[in-house]
Amino acid sequence: MGTLYVLMSIISLVLVVSAWLWTRVMPPTLPFGVRIPPDRVDAPIIAHARRDYHTGLIVIALLVGAASWFFAQYNSLIYTNVAGILVTTILIYFNYYSAHKRIAHVKEGEGWYNGLRQVVMAEVGTTRSEVGRPSLLWLLPSLLILAAIIAIGIVRYPALPAMIPTHFGADGQPNQWTDKAVALWTLPLPVILVSGLLYILAYYLPYTRQQIDPANPEADHERQRLLRQGTSRLLLVITTMTNLIFLFTALLVFGVLPPSSSVTIVPIVTTITILILVGTIAYLTRLMSRASQTQRTQVNINKQFVARDDDRYWIGGILYYNPEDPALWVEKRMGLGMTINFGNPTGKIITVAFIVIILISSLLPIILGH
Repeated sequence: MGTLYVLMSIISLVLVVSAWLWTRVMPPTLPFGVRIPPDRVDAPIIAHARRDYHTGLIVIALLVGAASWFFAQYNSLIYTNVAGILVTTILIYFNYYSAHKRIAHVKEGEGWYNGLRQVVMAEVGTTRSEVGRPSLLWLLPSLLILAAIIAIGIVRYPALPAMIPTHFGADGQPNQWTDKAVALWTLPLPVILVSGLLYILAYYLPYTRQQIDPANPEADHERQRLLRQGTSRLLLVITTMTNLIFLFTALLVFGVLPPSSSVTIVPIVTTITILILVGTIAYLTRLMSRASQTQRTQVNINKQFVARDDDRYWIGGILYYNPEDPALWVEKRMGLGMTINFGNPTGKIITVAFIVIILISSLLPIILGH
């Protein structure tokens, strides 16, 4: 079984806990990704769906934990452990989608939007002081790690053999080799691409247009301001964590660490990554929970207008596709943060760019390896 099983189980548990905490920060008028009028936030179906959703998460945690333990007795391959994380993610989504469909069904059956004046209110003309664009200090750790990767390659280059290992198996032994001159530039390349793309997204995210709830615009404006700031910083934290993983790879590839040390260092790097991400998510959850609670308890609600029922643009309750909406970023309906409008031309370009970067990072060592 071993350390790998324990770490993968912790990651699955973190996913379940995050899915549980998310219900504390979802906007009152968007329970489980369903747009509802403000006067329906206390409808019985929402409480029932939330209760069953939490029960489902407990069942998922028990099932995945038991299945992971069972398979770990017979198969210690990393693919089995990763499959456990994938299954956990899929089960969490289906649990969410069940609650989503139940609320949507009652909403449609009872005609919650019948006779209501639906409007779209958007925030425009945001200034730098209002959004709080992330400081360059948030990018500094990832830049230092990138510089370290390049420096390690340059310093170690003369002492390296002509062919160096660039891929390692689950047992820590190399199973693929590449010319050292090729590895010198192909290893930092994905780091530069990922860091650049994530920072561009984080830098411009606070300026994106956001739809505001017309029934309670002031509270919703503040909540979304906090959300955009938090998401920008989370993107930069993810950038740093990604670069940290590449740094570990560089230490192995350029011979600073022996290949056998991967068995020990992988759990350490994974643990550090998990702790930092969990801490960041916990901070954002607490921040957004307060904002959502403030929005729920405010009494000066405008009952003349309600936000437009835009559920038809959300595929499966999680993917936003609206070619008529110029917004690139919109608030997630499942989880915490922002997601891309896949109907926006720029959104399509960003999606393709991410896919290309992933493919380059995955296939380039294989193509150039021997």
